[in-house]
Order: sequence, then structure tokens, then C-alpha cells
Amino acid sequence: MNRPSQRIVTLGCALCLAISVVRTKAANEAPSTPADRLIRSEYPATLTFSELVALSSQNPAPSDLESHLSKVLTEPFVSNEATLLGMKPVRPRSSGLGTVLRAVEWNINHGLNASEIELALSGSKKFEEEARTHGLANGNMAARVRDQLEALNTADVVILNEVDLGMDRTHYRDITRDLAETLHMNYAFGVEFVELNRLYLGVKKLDSVAAGLEHNPSEVFGVDPKQYRGLNGNAVLSRYPIRSARIVRLPQCYDWYGGEIGQISDLERAKRWSAERIFEERVHRQVRRGGRNALIVDLAVPESPTGVLTVVTPHLENYCLPSCRQQQIRFLFNQIAGCRNPVVLGGDLNTTGEDGTPTSIRHEVLKRILDYKFWARRAMLWFVPVPFYSVIDYPINYVKNYHDPTALNMRLIAPNSSKPLFRETHAFRFDDGGSFDFKGIPRRSFHRKGRTLANSNERAWKGFAVTFSFRRTIPLFGKFKLDWFFVKPPPGDPAGAGPVPFSPYRGRTMQEVNTALGERISDHCPISVDLPLR
Repeated sequence: MNRPSQRIVTLGCALCLAISVVRTKAANEAPSTPADRLIRSEYPATLTFSELVALSSQNPAPSDLESHLSKVLTEPFVSNEATLLGMKPVRPRSSGLGTVLRAVEWNINHGLNASEIELALSGSKKFEEEARTHGLANGNMAARVRDQLEALNTADVVILNEVDLGMDRTHYRDITRDLAETLHMNYAFGVEFVELNRLYLGVKKLDSVAAGLEHNPSEVFGVDPKQYRGLNGNAVLSRYPIRSARIVRLPQCYDWYGGEIGQISDLERAKRWSAERIFEERVHRQVRRGGRNALIVDLAVPESPTGVLTVVTPHLENYCLPSCRQQQIRFLFNQIAGCRNPVVLGGDLNTTGEDGTPTSIRHEVLKRILDYKFWARRAMLWFVPVPFYSVIDYPINYVKNYHDPTALNMRLIAPNSSKPLFRETHAFRFDDGGSFDFKGIPRRSFHRKGRTLANSNERAWKGFAVTFSFRRTIPLFGKFKLDWFFVKPPPGDPAGAGPVPFSPYRGRTMQEVNTALGERISDHCPISVDLPLR
């Protein structure tokens, strides 16, 4: 090659290198969506108090009211104020991974302890000080709490389930907006339920009172009509700009209006009695309009191959059979199948493996008479050549499934009702050929544990680290893994030694920080996962 040709090649290489550097710097420093194209703030008009009272007592409601209710249930609240005020992602560094996008998921139990949640997510030193006063943050515990607080504080994406807006139990606060302002984050909020229990009971009182409308609404309904909005739902907080958000209504597995108003049967009363006596859990009726949903949010993340990261936050039904939760997740997958972006799905999937259907004597009897699996199991166990096996098979199967909804499902011998949901998730393929990462590579997982989903969810000595517990538990009962991360990385994850961009690493459960203040902050623990950006 002559000298002029060599110079041309050299100049060409230098130009390519310069372009690459400029692109990398732009990706690191500039949002991929211009500020003038971002939604500053957008939200549906909330229901008036008179509309809420009408919804509590009229079924069906007038068409114009049903139309307003539909808008509240299908149009998300969106704000990009943080980005427009100049806030940028933290983009924390993680040992061995470099710069990562850290995502946190937390079912915050309506936000009943909103102040403590704010302290935890903001990594406030005040949190550690209060923990020390309870003697729960000393020595190794203090180090674990501090490490978890740092992980929460540096998360650029926070997924929240069970979030209140305008509820008396949380002092009528807009929990999503308040947390977003404290953390300097953008947010999207999708209404799951319009809570009407107090209003329904108030209307029942008015039925027995002549000229009831003359009474003070605050006294009759027990809420402030000027502040009550009655909304509860799911949210995504993000330091990355929100490009779009939408709500997917999931198939209904339980009628939260008609079902809750129905008369409580004797067996239901017995079920509630046992729940209060054994676990000291208060069980109340929840008269609601709406149903379970998933909030789908597209974030402008420059390092993504498409420039976008899609965050999906479902909340599956608990008052149903596991098979209906499988239908809900299948429906959701059909809604996101065309997504070509990396995907982080995080939420409360209620994977207890139990039939949570509100029960009745008739329901219990018919469930057995009409269930072929029940009779097939009885017949099979009759011929098992082990004395009293029909008595001991339940505890054996319970131990098999203990804290592991992904355990083997042997339909008649040792069933696991949650397994089909995970089988469905594992088999699902996006239109671009991508799938959710189910791997468990020790070097990618927290505590270097392998096996299914260990990259994105923390494993324990048996099954997974639990994320939910009753207030009072007895050994081996009352604790579950309900909250999950599923991550779709870009196609072609080589599973090599180096960090793979947008693949899940070090999924963890933060039990210590949830209990460090003496009383637990929520009945669910926060979980997190790291996605390398390069």
C-alpha cells in the first residue's frame, strides 16, 4: 500500500474513532428525547365525591359516570418535572459491572408508612440513626442496612405496588407524587382500584335515616369529602425521562364490587376468625371499582440498543385460583409481545400457590365434587404402599414448594399450582425472538447462588428469599416469595465472563432495611436488580 493510501486509511480510522467518542459522550450525558417532546404533566380528572358515592351504591352506574370511571382506570398520571428541572440519573457503579441501571420494586402497602419509605429510598442518615435507637443496626446488621440503603438511594427506576392517592388511611396524600418530589424523579401512576368501602357503608347508614342527605358527609362516611379521591394503584418512578405510559387492564379474576358486597358465609367467617387468631391479621371487606392492571412505561435510556427501556409493573390477583393468575400473565405477555426494547418486568405476582378465592360452604363442596384432580389424587393415594401416606403427603409437598413457586409440579402426586405461571413466562417469546432471562449463573447472582432466576431474584438456602410475611408467623408458615423481577435483555446474551449490557445481575431482597426501624415498613420487602449499561 502506498503512502497516500495509508494516510487515507489512517484518517478514516481516526474519523470513525472520533465519531464513536462523540456518540458515547452524547449517550452518557444527553437525554435521548428532547425536553420539548416530553410530557410535563398529564393526568385524568379525578372523580368528585358525589360521583364516588354514586359508584358505591349504583350498579350499573349512569353511562356518563361509567365513562368518567373508565378514563380514571385507563389513563395514567404522568410527570417529567424532574427531568425538565435538570435532574439526571445517578447511574451507580457496581463492582465488576461498571455503570449500571439499578431497578427497585416494592409493594409499599398503600404507603401507610410513607415517611419511613421516603427515608429508606432517599438513603437518609436519619434512617440509620433511628435504626440505632432500636438496637437493630449494630455490627453486621448495621453494615447490611447501610449497604441496602445505598442500593435503594442509587436506584434510577423504582417500581411501586399498592400506592394510595387521596385515601384517608394515608392522610389523603398523593403518595406517588410526594415520593417523586422527595427523590427528584419523574413518575407514572396507573389506578388499579377506586376504593368505596367507607362510602358504601355510609350509604347503608343513610338508608336507615330519614332526610339522611342533611347529615354532615364527614360524619356519615367517615372521610373528608373535599380531600377523598379513593384511588389506589401502581407506579413507576424514574430519573430517566418518561417517553410514554399506558395501562393494561388484566382479565378479571374476582368481582371486587359485587363479590365484596355479598353476604359473608359461615365458612368465610371461620376463615377470617382463623386468620385473626393464628396470624393476627385483620381481614376486612374492600368494596372497590376496577381491577388488577399493569402499568407499562417507556423510558429514554441512551445506552439501550433502541434508546428505550420498557418497564412493566403488574399486580396479579390474590383472590383467585393460581390458574387465573396464569391467564392474567398470558394476557399481559400478548400486550407486550411486539416490544423490541430491553424489558424490566417487576411486580407483586401473588405467587402463593394457594386458592385465594373468598370461600363459602357451597364453593368448598363443589370444588371437590367437580374437581377430577381431587378424586384422582384420593384414588391414587389409596393404592400407595406406604402406611398413612395420604396423611403425610401434604407436609412433604409443602416442604418441596417451600419458598419456591418454581419447584417441580407433579400434578397428582406433588402439585405446585404456581409452576404453570413460571413455565408460561419461561416459554414466552417476544416478536423479535427475545425472552426473559431465567438463568442462574453464580457469578451473576447475589451470594453466588445458581439455579432458576437467580440472576434476577435472590435465592436462599431453600427456594428464594421471601418478600412477604404476615405480621405474626409460625414456623414454616406465613412467609412467601410474591415479588419478582423478570428481565428481557437484548438478543444474543453470550453468558461470557464480562458484564452483558441490560442482562440481570445480583437480584436481591432487602429484608433488613424493611425491619430496621423496629416495626416493619411494609408487609413486603423491597427487591432490586442491576443491569450493566455497557
